[in-house]
Amino acid sequence: MQGFPFSRLATGIVSLALSAFSGVALADGPAHAGAVSEVLLKSTASWDGKAYAAYPAGQPEMTVLKITIPPKTSLPWHHHPVPNAAYVVSGQLTVEKQENGEKKLLGPGQVLPEMVGSIHRGTSGDEPVVLIVFYAGAQGTPLTIKND
Repeated sequence: MQGFPFSRLATGIVSLALSAFSGVALADGPAHAGAVSEVLLKSTASWDGKAYAAYPAGQPEMTVLKITIPPKTSLPWHHHPVPNAAYVVSGQLTVEKQENGEKKLLGPGQVLPEMVGSIHRGTSGDEPVVLIVFYAGAQGTPLTIKND
C-alpha cells in the first residue's frame, strides 16, 4: 500500500458506510432527505427528578402497551420496578406521587419518563386517556406492582 494515502482509504470506508444507511432514519436524525426524526424524550431521570439506576438484571425484554383509561378515573396506587415512558395519544392525565402529593398534568403529544420504585397513580380528566407505554424490563420481571 505504499503511496496510497490513508485519508483516501478512510474516505472510501466512510462513503461506503453512509451509502449502506442511505434509506434509513437514524435515532440521531434522518439519513435520507424524506425521513424525519424527532426526539420525543431523552432523559436520565423520571418526571420527579430522581435519576434512573441500572436496568434490571437478566434477559432484556421490551414491552409496549396501549392503555385506555376511562374518563374521571383514578388508577390504583402502584409502582414500576423497570424504567418506562408513557406517550399521551389523547386526553388529559394527571400523575400524582403518593409520598408528597406532587402532581404533573400531561396532554396529547407529551411524554412522561415514569418513576421507578416510587408509588404513584394517574387520573384522567373529562375524556378517556390513551397512552402508549414503553417498558425496558427483563424476562420474569413485572411491569407494574399494585400498592394498597
